[in-house]
Amino acid sequence: MTNKAANAVVGKPAVAGGIFVAPLGTAIPTDETTALGAGFESVGYLTDAGFTRSRKPNTDKKKAWGGDPLVIINTGTDRTAKFGFAEYLNKKVQELVYGDAQVEETAATEGAGRKLAIVDKEIALPHKVWVIQMFSGPAVGRLIFPDAQISDFDDITYKDDDIAAFPVTLTQFADSTGAFSYEYWTDGVPLPAAG
Repeated sequence: MTNKAANAVVGKPAVAGGIFVAPLGTAIPTDETTALGAGFESVGYLTDAGFTRSRKPNTDKKKAWGGDPLVIINTGTDRTAKFGFAEYLNKKVQELVYGDAQVEETAATEGAGRKLAIVDKEIALPHKVWVIQMFSGPAVGRLIFPDAQISDFDDITYKDDDIAAFPVTLTQFADSTGAFSYEYWTDGVPLPAAG
Protein backbone atom coordinates (compact mmCIF):
# COMPACT_ATOMS: atom_id res chain seq x y z
CA MET A 1 0.00 0.00 0.00
CA THR A 2 1.34 3.42 -0.92
CA ASN A 3 1.35 6.55 1.21
CA LYS A 4 -1.86 8.56 0.95
CA ALA A 5 -2.03 12.06 2.46
CA ALA A 6 -5.85 11.97 2.34
CA ASN A 7 -5.77 9.38 5.14
CA ALA A 8 -4.45 12.00 7.58
CA VAL A 9 -7.10 13.93 9.49
CA VAL A 10 -7.34 16.94 11.75
CA GLY A 11 -9.94 16.88 14.52
CA LYS A 12 -12.26 19.80 13.85
CA PRO A 13 -15.57 19.78 15.75
CA ALA A 14 -18.67 19.16 13.69
CA VAL A 15 -20.61 22.31 12.82
CA ALA A 16 -23.61 21.15 14.87
CA GLY A 17 -21.38 20.63 17.91
CA GLY A 18 -18.30 18.68 18.91
CA ILE A 19 -19.61 16.85 21.97
CA PHE A 20 -23.08 15.61 22.86
CA VAL A 21 -24.22 13.83 26.03
CA ALA A 22 -27.25 11.71 26.90
CA PRO A 23 -28.43 9.71 29.91
CA LEU A 24 -26.76 6.34 30.40
CA GLY A 25 -28.60 3.67 28.42
CA THR A 26 -29.60 6.00 25.56
CA ALA A 27 -29.37 4.19 22.22
CA ILE A 28 -26.05 5.00 20.57
CA PRO A 29 -25.47 5.62 16.86
CA THR A 30 -23.87 2.85 14.83
CA ASP A 31 -22.31 4.97 12.10
CA GLU A 32 -20.71 8.35 11.55
CA THR A 33 -23.62 10.31 10.08
CA THR A 34 -27.03 9.15 11.36
CA ALA A 35 -28.72 11.96 13.30
CA LEU A 36 -28.46 11.67 17.07
CA GLY A 37 -31.61 10.84 19.01
CA ALA A 38 -33.63 13.40 20.94
CA GLY A 39 -31.93 12.48 24.23
CA PHE A 40 -28.59 13.98 23.19
CA GLU A 41 -27.66 17.55 24.19
CA SER A 42 -24.75 19.64 22.98
CA VAL A 43 -22.19 20.89 25.50
CA GLY A 44 -21.37 23.88 23.30
CA TYR A 45 -17.89 25.10 22.47
CA LEU A 46 -14.75 23.47 23.82
CA THR A 47 -11.52 25.35 24.49
CA ASP A 48 -8.87 25.55 21.78
CA ALA A 49 -6.92 22.76 23.52
CA GLY A 50 -9.25 20.41 21.64
CA PHE A 51 -10.08 16.87 22.67
CA THR A 52 -7.39 14.43 23.83
CA ARG A 53 -8.02 10.69 24.07
CA SER A 54 -5.74 8.47 26.15
CA ARG A 55 -5.31 4.70 26.44
CA LYS A 56 -2.67 3.68 29.00
CA PRO A 57 -2.09 0.03 29.93
CA ASN A 58 -1.15 -0.62 33.56
CA THR A 59 1.65 -3.16 33.51
CA ASP A 60 3.73 -5.04 36.04
CA LYS A 61 7.11 -6.03 34.58
CA LYS A 62 8.59 -9.18 36.11
CA LYS A 63 12.34 -9.69 35.87
CA ALA A 64 14.71 -12.54 36.52
CA TRP A 65 17.56 -12.45 38.96
CA GLY A 66 20.12 -10.29 37.24
CA GLY A 67 17.51 -8.01 35.66
CA ASP A 68 16.56 -9.86 32.45
CA PRO A 69 12.89 -9.20 31.55
CA LEU A 70 10.67 -12.30 31.89
CA VAL A 71 7.04 -11.28 31.40
CA ILE A 72 4.84 -8.21 31.33
CA ILE A 73 1.55 -8.60 33.21
CA ASN A 74 -1.26 -6.30 32.09
CA THR A 75 -3.32 -5.33 35.15
CA GLY A 76 -5.85 -3.26 33.22
CA THR A 77 -6.01 -0.21 30.97
CA ASP A 78 -7.01 3.34 31.87
CA ARG A 79 -9.10 4.89 29.12
CA THR A 80 -9.64 8.60 29.53
CA ALA A 81 -10.32 11.75 27.56
CA LYS A 82 -9.48 15.37 28.38
CA PHE A 83 -11.02 18.59 27.14
CA GLY A 84 -12.24 21.95 28.41
CA PHE A 85 -15.80 23.23 28.44
CA ALA A 86 -15.57 26.78 27.07
CA GLU A 87 -19.16 27.96 27.66
CA TYR A 88 -19.09 28.86 31.34
CA LEU A 89 -22.68 30.19 31.34
CA ASN A 90 -24.09 27.08 29.60
CA LYS A 91 -26.58 25.37 31.96
CA LYS A 92 -25.79 21.89 30.58
CA VAL A 93 -22.07 22.44 31.24
CA GLN A 94 -22.72 23.53 34.82
CA GLU A 95 -24.96 20.47 35.33
CA LEU A 96 -22.24 18.15 34.03
CA VAL A 97 -19.70 19.72 36.40
CA TYR A 98 -21.84 20.10 39.54
CA GLY A 99 -24.80 17.74 39.00
CA ASP A 100 -28.28 18.39 37.60
CA ALA A 101 -29.86 19.08 40.98
CA GLN A 102 -27.22 21.67 41.90
CA VAL A 103 -27.96 24.08 39.03
CA GLU A 104 -31.00 26.30 38.75
CA GLU A 105 -31.69 28.54 35.77
CA THR A 106 -34.02 31.54 35.76
CA ALA A 107 -35.14 32.85 32.39
CA ALA A 108 -34.40 36.41 31.36
CA THR A 109 -37.08 39.04 31.95
CA GLU A 110 -37.51 42.63 30.75
CA GLY A 111 -35.66 43.81 33.83
CA ALA A 112 -32.97 41.13 34.26
CA GLY A 113 -30.85 38.74 32.25
CA ARG A 114 -30.93 34.95 32.46
CA LYS A 115 -29.57 33.74 35.79
CA LEU A 116 -27.75 30.63 36.99
CA ALA A 117 -27.54 29.56 40.63
CA ILE A 118 -24.94 26.82 41.22
CA VAL A 119 -24.26 24.93 44.44
CA ASP A 120 -21.01 22.96 44.83
CA LYS A 121 -21.69 19.80 46.86
CA GLU A 122 -19.73 16.59 47.23
CA ILE A 123 -21.65 14.26 44.90
CA ALA A 124 -20.89 11.38 42.55
CA LEU A 125 -21.33 12.66 39.02
CA PRO A 126 -23.50 10.46 36.81
CA HIS A 127 -22.35 8.10 34.09
CA LYS A 128 -23.50 9.27 30.67
CA VAL A 129 -23.27 8.45 26.98
CA TRP A 130 -20.81 10.79 25.22
CA VAL A 131 -20.57 11.35 21.46
CA ILE A 132 -17.70 13.29 19.91
CA GLN A 133 -18.29 14.47 16.33
CA MET A 134 -15.50 15.63 14.02
CA PHE A 135 -14.69 16.39 10.43
CA SER A 136 -11.56 16.89 8.36
CA GLY A 137 -12.26 18.22 4.89
CA PRO A 138 -14.73 15.74 3.37
CA ALA A 139 -13.99 13.13 6.07
CA VAL A 140 -16.51 12.76 8.90
CA GLY A 141 -15.91 10.89 12.14
CA ARG A 142 -17.75 9.99 15.32
CA LEU A 143 -16.33 8.65 18.57
CA ILE A 144 -18.78 7.17 21.07
CA PHE A 145 -18.28 6.39 24.75
CA PRO A 146 -21.34 4.32 25.76
CA ASP A 147 -20.50 4.79 29.44
CA ALA A 148 -18.22 7.55 30.72
CA GLN A 149 -18.07 9.71 33.82
CA ILE A 150 -16.32 12.98 34.60
CA SER A 151 -13.64 11.82 37.02
CA ASP A 152 -11.27 14.75 37.41
CA PHE A 153 -11.11 18.53 37.10
CA ASP A 154 -8.23 20.87 36.42
CA ASP A 155 -8.18 24.37 37.88
CA ILE A 156 -10.62 27.03 36.72
CA THR A 157 -8.83 30.31 36.16
CA TYR A 158 -10.60 33.67 36.09
CA LYS A 159 -8.46 36.37 34.48
CA ASP A 160 -8.80 39.31 32.15
CA ASP A 161 -7.05 37.91 29.07
CA ASP A 162 -8.60 34.44 28.73
CA ILE A 163 -11.93 32.70 29.15
CA ALA A 164 -12.96 30.93 32.35
CA ALA A 165 -13.24 27.28 31.35
CA PHE A 166 -13.84 23.87 32.93
CA PRO A 167 -10.99 21.47 32.00
CA VAL A 168 -12.20 17.94 32.76
CA THR A 169 -11.17 14.31 32.45
CA LEU A 170 -13.62 11.60 31.42
CA THR A 171 -13.07 8.00 32.47
CA GLN A 172 -14.57 5.35 30.21
CA PHE A 173 -16.28 2.15 31.39
CA ALA A 174 -17.12 -0.99 29.44
CA ASP A 175 -20.64 -1.49 28.14
CA SER A 176 -22.54 -4.79 28.25
CA THR A 177 -20.47 -6.14 25.34
CA GLY A 178 -17.15 -5.21 26.96
CA ALA A 179 -16.54 -2.28 24.59
CA PHE A 180 -15.21 1.00 25.97
CA SER A 181 -15.75 3.00 22.79
CA TYR A 182 -16.92 2.83 19.20
CA GLU A 183 -15.43 4.87 16.37
CA TYR A 184 -16.80 5.43 12.87
CA TRP A 185 -15.32 7.37 9.94
CA THR A 186 -15.98 7.98 6.28
CA ASP A 187 -13.40 9.61 4.03
CA GLY A 188 -16.32 11.33 2.29
CA VAL A 189 -15.05 10.45 -1.19
CA PRO A 190 -17.52 8.22 -3.07
CA LEU A 191 -16.56 6.33 -6.22
CA PRO A 192 -17.46 8.05 -9.48
CA ALA A 193 -20.69 6.96 -11.13
CA ALA A 194 -20.32 3.95 -13.40
CA GLY A 195 -20.69 4.32 -17.12
